[in-house]
Order: sequence, then C-alpha cells, then structure tokens
Amino acid sequence: MENTRPVTRVCAAVFAVNFLLFGVKLYIGLASNAISIFSDAINNLFDALSVLLTFAVLLILVRAADRNTANMLQKSEQLFSFLISIVIVFTGLYFAYSALERFMYPAPVWYTPLYLWALVGTALVKLGLFVLVRRKNRRLDSPVLKMIAFDSLLDFFITCFSVLTLLLSESEYFSFDALFGLVISIAITVPAVKMLISAGQSLINYVPAGKRAAVNEILEASPAAEKLCFVQYSRFGYETECYAFFTGLGFDTEPLAAEVKARTGIRLYCILKKENRYEH
Repeated sequence: MENTRPVTRVCAAVFAVNFLLFGVKLYIGLASNAISIFSDAINNLFDALSVLLTFAVLLILVRAADRNTANMLQKSEQLFSFLISIVIVFTGLYFAYSALERFMYPAPVWYTPLYLWALVGTALVKLGLFVLVRRKNRRLDSPVLKMIAFDSLLDFFITCFSVLTLLLSESEYFSFDALFGLVISIAITVPAVKMLISAGQSLINYVPAGKRAAVNEILEASPAAEKLCFVQYSRFGYETECYAFFTGLGFDTEPLAAEVKARTGIRLYCILKKENRYEH
C-alpha cells in the first residue's frame, strides 16, 4: 500500500496526458483525412481509458477495508479489462479493414506544417513520459508503471510512423497512409488479444495443467496426503492462490507452502476441516 498511492498519482497524470494527446491527434487525423493518424488517436484514447481504469481500481484498493474487498475489486478489474480488450480488438480489426479498403480505393491526404510539427510534439511528449515514468518506477518497482513506460515508448514509435506518413502521403504511386494505418492496427490488436486472453484466464481462475500437476504431486507426497479432500484455485491479477482442504493436519505446513511457491509460483493455503467448518 505504501507504493500504491504514488502509483495512483502517476496514473492520474498519465491519463490526463493521454487524453490531451488523443484530442490533438483526433483533430489532425480528421482534418488531414489520414487514417493512420486517426488510428493513432484512438490508440491514445484506449491508453487513457486503460490508465483511468487502473487509477480507479488502485484508488479503491487503497481504501479497501480488508482482503476480501481487495480480492473482489481485483476480480472487477479483470472483468473490466476483459470487456475493454474486446472493444480494442474489434477497433483494431476495423482499422485494419479500413486500411485495406484504402489500399483498394486511395483517398487524398493533406496537411500543413502546423499539423506536422504538432505530431512531432506529441511524439516528444510520449518519449518524455517514458523517461519520467521509468525513472519513477526505479524507486517504486511497480508492474503498472513498467507497463505504462513500455506503452509510452511504443506510442512514440507509432507517432513517428504517423509523421512519416504525412511526409510520404503526396506520393501518387502508393498509399503510405494505408500501409501505416495497417501497421498501427496490428500494434493495437496484438497486445489487446494478449490482454483479452490473460483477463479471460484470470476470470475463470485458469491454471496451466503443468502447474496443477506439480501442486498435486507435492500434496500427495505430504504426510497428510490421505486426509486431503480437494484443491481449489483462484487467480488475482498475476498471482495464483491454491487452497488445499484437509480433514486433519499433524505437521507444519510452512515448508509445504514454500515448496509449492518455489516450484510453481503459486501461493498455497492449507485449510483444516474442524467440526463441520474449515480453519486456516
């Protein structure tokens, strides 16, 4: 929780920057009729929405009263991530379709030096955001900030492609705008598909068969193997928890949990059934 508050403040600042960049690129994309720049603008919009979602969840987690509340909110975050991922995937596919259509039916693209320099400015803003967030993350060591920094660097290169699109858009022999629009749509869709799969796996508490087999092997080799009732898994973000229910325990479970953590990365909790109820 000590790191959550400063991470939350960084997320709020990043949201404001991304939303501002979305407005600038949206105007330039519509004014210049460049599908690549319009796609870049939508990419910034989804970046802003993702950071806003993260900000909201982190803010509530800071105020969470107990672990049960935190777990419920993490599941809510996974649900929202899953739904947003679906929208982003279909948006990326739509941009890919639009780019292919422009290959077949080229449309003119026009710009002014002001548009060009404005795009260069947005690229530099993204590069500066990458440097600042990465420097902040050296002290906080947050996976959220690490992802934001990586995304900012990726957006910097995407915007550089957009600038190049304008410079080459006067060519009458090839639709560079359609080409870079297709590249950007792929850059949007591929990470969204990965996020969609990850969020879906977390929602259904999916654990790979290899890890489940390793946990079962460790539990069956324990002194209380004959008293094992059943095993249940839960996933919260990047962390997986395993609950092993026993009818009796006559040994220290900490070495067992340590072995499971070392071999699989899963956090093990041993639950003892006592007088029709379970105790941790």
